[in-house]
Amino acid sequence: MKYLLAKTFLVGLILLAATAAQAQIVGTPFFNDFYSSNTTYNGNPVPVGSVIDAYDPDGIHCGQFIVHTAGSYGFLPVYGDDSGTPGVDEGAEAGDLISFKINGRDAVATGDVSWTNQAQDEVDLDVASAVIALTAVDMPLDAAGRFADTVRFQIGIRNDGDGLDFYGVTASTDMSLWNTIIPDSNFYNGVGETTWVYFDVDMDWADTPDDSVGLVSFEVFSKIDTTQRVVGTVNLILSVTDVNDGNQTILPNGFALFQNYPNPFNPTTTIAFSLPSKSEVRLEVFNTLGQRIENRNLGVLAAGDYTEEFNAERLSSGVYFYRVVTENAAVGRKMLLLK
Repeated sequence: MKYLLAKTFLVGLILLAATAAQAQIVGTPFFNDFYSSNTTYNGNPVPVGSVIDAYDPDGIHCGQFIVHTAGSYGFLPVYGDDSGTPGVDEGAEAGDLISFKINGRDAVATGDVSWTNQAQDEVDLDVASAVIALTAVDMPLDAAGRFADTVRFQIGIRNDGDGLDFYGVTASTDMSLWNTIIPDSNFYNGVGETTWVYFDVDMDWADTPDDSVGLVSFEVFSKIDTTQRVVGTVNLILSVTDVNDGNQTILPNGFALFQNYPNPFNPTTTIAFSLPSKSEVRLEVFNTLGQRIENRNLGVLAAGDYTEEFNAERLSSGVYFYRVVTENAAVGRKMLLLK
C-alpha cells in the first residue's frame, strides 16, 4: 500500500529538530519584528531552510525563523517579557540588545538590535566562516520486496561540521517502472549528532516473470554546501517466486522476513525471520517520519528460524516499518498499530 507524508507532520519535524536542546519559545503580546534582505552565511546568501534564532541578554531563546527565501529572513518576532506572569522570564525588555545565531553559529548583526515593543527593525546578519562536513556512518544494505511494495532505505549521516546542518536526498533506479519517492522536507542534524535520511522506492511493476535485481543510486547532500555529499548504490531485489504468499519476503539467498502477527496489533506483536547462515542480526523499527524508534542488537545467530516480540505500548496508533538487518542484506515490512 502506498502512503503519503503529511506536510503538517514534516513541518513539525523540522521545527523539532531545529530547536532540539533549546528552551521552548514562549509567545507574548509584546514583540519586536526583525527582518533583512541581505543576510549571509559562509559568504553566500543564507540558504533556504536555515534556522535563525534570537536571544535576549539573559540567554532566553525568544525568537526563531526558518529561512524560505535565500538571503532574507523576516518578519522574525522577538518576544518580550510579560509583566503579567511574575517569576517567568519569556524574553526581552525595553532597550535589551538582541543577539542572533544562524544555524547555531553566532551571527554578526548590522542594524538596530535594541528591543522595542511593536517596532520593526532591519538587521542584516552574517556568519562568515562555518565548517560544513558530513560522514555516512550507516549505509543501506540490499533489500527485497514484492510487486506493489514500497521499500524504504535509510542512510545514517553524522554532522562533522561546527553548526546545525540540514540535508537533501536524491535517488534513481534503473528499473523504468519503479518510482523513487523523495521526502518533501529537510533532515536537520546538530553538531556531532547522527540523523537518518531516507527515501522510498515504489515497486509498481516489472516486465519479468522471474526474480530480478534493480540498481538504486542515491545521493545525500548538505543544503548549505552541496559539495559535501555522500553517494552510494544498493540493490533492490524484486521477489516474484513467493508472490502468492503475501506473508513473507524472501531474498534469493534464502533470508526470509515474515509479516508480523498479529497485524494490526495492540500493543505487542511477533516478528519472525529465517536465516540461511550464521550472521550478526539487528531489528530496527521506524515511524513514518523516518525516525528510528527501535534499534535492537540480536547478536550473532546461527542458521535457523527466529521470532522477536515487539512491544509498542509507548507508541501511538499508526503505520510503522520494521527491518531485520544481517551482515549481507536487509529486509523490511510494514505493520499497523491500532489502540
